[in-house]
Amino acid sequence: MVNESMNDTAYFQIVYDGPALENNEMDVRELAPSLVAIADLLEEANAIVNGGGTKVNVNVHGSFKNGSFGIDFNLIQTTFQGFLSLFGSDNITATVNLLTLIGFIGAGTKGLIALLKKLKNRNIQKIEDIENNRVRIHITREEIVDFDSRVLDLYKSQRVRDALDKIIAQPLGRPGINEFRAFSPQDKEPVIIKKEEKEFFEMPLLGDELLGENVTEAYLQLVNVSFKEDNKWRFSRGELTFYASVLDERFLNAINRNDVHFSKDDILKVKLRAKDMLTDKGMHTEFAVLEVLEHRSAARQLLLPVVDKDEDDNKSPT
Repeated sequence: MVNESMNDTAYFQIVYDGPALENNEMDVRELAPSLVAIADLLEEANAIVNGGGTKVNVNVHGSFKNGSFGIDFNLIQTTFQGFLSLFGSDNITATVNLLTLIGFIGAGTKGLIALLKKLKNRNIQKIEDIENNRVRIHITREEIVDFDSRVLDLYKSQRVRDALDKIIAQPLGRPGINEFRAFSPQDKEPVIIKKEEKEFFEMPLLGDELLGENVTEAYLQLVNVSFKEDNKWRFSRGELTFYASVLDERFLNAINRNDVHFSKDDILKVKLRAKDMLTDKGMHTEFAVLEVLEHRSAARQLLLPVVDKDEDDNKSPT
């Protein structure tokens, strides 16, 4: 069964301006990441705002004016039958609303771009839910602004913020590009971001998130021993090779006193802590040796063929 769908279209333009663009040219290596980021931004914003009920496609047309480089976009949003749009206005289309929530159109007074300009990289002090799916954001005790709650959802999205960094902050950080503008044919005034405002749109640094941790007893084979301050030693455990911090002060002090000596491939029985972390680059595991329980040589020894005397005495003569 083929689902029926309907299309909703909106037009908007993005312009980069400055002396570096006097010939209406922009290095393709600078332009390409911005174009890809615009598609990523609209796709992610649509997923946050509309879920799986719609999909968006972006078409691009070149547009040139003296001393600038502009790009015309045709945003097509397809709504599938059975999807109830979150936008209830008959006069304002869902696509226009999506662009307004981002802040590309509507003179930039209602969307995420407006919120970032108001925050100026300051922390939000308090958030209150108010009527009609809106939130009241306390920036300071005196500075309070109201926004659609979906703008806050966009604000919290790492993918949305990363895309805005590539669309706005990175181009404005290049010499000779001094202004970013966005608007639609219906706008009386464009959204304008100056070079000195670019830092408000930079991707914020995200701290590592702890997903979970566990402590187990394990046998580890020494691969490389380090006596630097961080005490990152290299171990192997079967086919797995990894670095781990050695945190056992008693064991480290014994090494400093030369009470412990190592040979190639020595084995340590340890209490091993594994922390699963989520970072900007993905998930990884941090290992730490909390306590060394046993230290043994990797050299194998033959078992002596000794017979227990009592057992031998109890044997009957043949």
